[in-house]
Amino acid sequence: MLLTASGLGVRDLSIPADLARIGEARAWAARAAEDFGLAEDERFQIKLAMSEAVTNAILHGSGSDGDAVEMKVRGEDDLLVFEVRDRGSNGNGQAERIHDGGRGLELVSLVMDEVELNQGEQGSVLRFAKHRRVA
Repeated sequence: MLLTASGLGVRDLSIPADLARIGEARAWAARAAEDFGLAEDERFQIKLAMSEAVTNAILHGSGSDGDAVEMKVRGEDDLLVFEVRDRGSNGNGQAERIHDGGRGLELVSLVMDEVELNQGEQGSVLRFAKHRRVA
């Protein structure tokens, strides 16, 4: 069943900052992408972007194993928007990783239509989005 942007609503997921939990985040993102009506190749790109975003949040934004990585997804017209938030006080850790040879966020930028990283004292929020193709 294809959901409109308003029918998708806002979905949330919170997982411990544990690399073993990335599969849960991927599956959650894939379900939202399928419900939104994205094609199989777009769902693959969503899963790839979510894997990279959550990995970065765990490795570079989490202060301890007890931290959580929080995710949200919502539809905005023809745009499926994801947010991945960490609560680490790592400052520019994610941005530094891009410049020091890390490819995770660069890869997200290649497969998604929109990418925005906001960092602050309370952690980081990576927002990435994919447009639904017109049939």
